Amino acid sequence: MYRDVRRLLPGLDELRYRRFVGMLGGLSGKVLNHAEVARALQVSQPTVRDYFEIAHGTFVWRRVPAFTRDAVKRVVKHPKGCLRDSGLLHSQLRIPDPKPLLSHPQMGASWEGMVVEEILRQLNAWGMPHQYSHHRTGGGAEADLVIEGDFGLVPVEIKHPSNVWPHDLRSLGDFVVDHKARLGVVVNNDCTTRLYSEKLVGIPFHWL
Repeated sequence: MYRDVRRLLPGLDELRYRRFVGMLGGLSGKVLNHAEVARALQVSQPTVRDYFEIAHGTFVWRRVPAFTRDAVKRVVKHPKGCLRDSGLLHSQLRIPDPKPLLSHPQMGASWEGMVVEEILRQLNAWGMPHQYSHHRTGGGAEADLVIEGDFGLVPVEIKHPSNVWPHDLRSLGDFVVDHKARLGVVVNNDCTTRLYSEKLVGIPFHWL
């Protein structure tokens, strides 16, 4: 990876870029604050944005822009992102096997990134044009992934547990109502599909 980047961008500060890549495990699954990353690396914000563009363009990092078409609520406009390779994420976080992963603070981010990649991979494999984003309001309500295409607007909530409780679905249900979405989808580790309400459906990850 570094060899390819160095060949494409010979003027890149390789030491700082390596430090940046080493930070991506802790940033995966989070709303990005470019100013904080810039301070940590002691570089400018434009440089950090360039680093994220390089990581995204070389398929190391998945940039997930914010869904900002919300006339009802104040929304967070910063992008999220995730490392596209779960193995790379676990290596960066020094997680050797599944047992310590389950109790790690980045467990949710690891699961979310894997599910996002699988959903988008399948859409691409089926040749279905789409756009993707994430949604978060100033009050903390969120949808991990929002997909839009000829099939309509579909918010997706990604949960690692097999059980989902009603209060976990409030934000997803609000998004469906506010944006007149076709339906809302929950991807989790359940053993079967479930209809939580008229427009909220649960799909086990192993069914994708």
